Amino acid sequence: MRFAWTGVVAASLLGGCALFRGPDMPQQPSEGRWLERKAALERIDRFSLQARVASNGSLGMKGELRWQQNPDGSFDLRFAGPFGVGALSIAGNPSLVEVRSREGSQVTADPEGWLQRKLGWTLPIGGLRYWALGLPAPGSPATIELDAEGEIAALEQDGWRLEYDEYQPAGPVSLPRRFQLAKPEVTIKLVADRWEGLPGADATPEAPAIQPAIQ
Repeated sequence: MRFAWTGVVAASLLGGCALFRGPDMPQQPSEGRWLERKAALERIDRFSLQARVASNGSLGMKGELRWQQNPDGSFDLRFAGPFGVGALSIAGNPSLVEVRSREGSQVTADPEGWLQRKLGWTLPIGGLRYWALGLPAPGSPATIELDAEGEIAALEQDGWRLEYDEYQPAGPVSLPRRFQLAKPEVTIKLVADRWEGLPGADATPEAPAIQPAIQ
């Protein structure tokens, strides 16, 4: 669990991340750790993630999320609520996906909008593949706050604010265990129970059979 942040602030340029300091401010150790960590995270081109996810609001959702990320950039996301209620899958690449649910099947370039229109809730599909790793998504500005270990403690990008409460050993670097994403209208909490398929690494330890509910 995270109890304090170093207060180091970073802002990304398009396609990259640059740390901004005053002219008389020396580089902090966490900045160097972050640059090493960022390089390692950017080499992760494939993974399997099993997680629990929940959102607030009258049309919120709660259930299990499975994400398969492939080296060619394609992915397969599957979500199912308790007892399979609200099950859906989203498969494709960043440009085009097929969404399947009880509402039917549709090919779309805007899965987030489709989820909002059809189901009343949505996930940040475009950024989640990166944010789940504790990494800003490429292609848009971001502001980050680092902890003493050079891990992201908070991230603001594309209208979302993410707060990372806990990391866990997984693969070549530690990966997020518990974090939340928030916009003014919604807060989504995610607990990563198991990482698999990371390049050059074994899976995270088996999660307990009975998991506590997301609070």
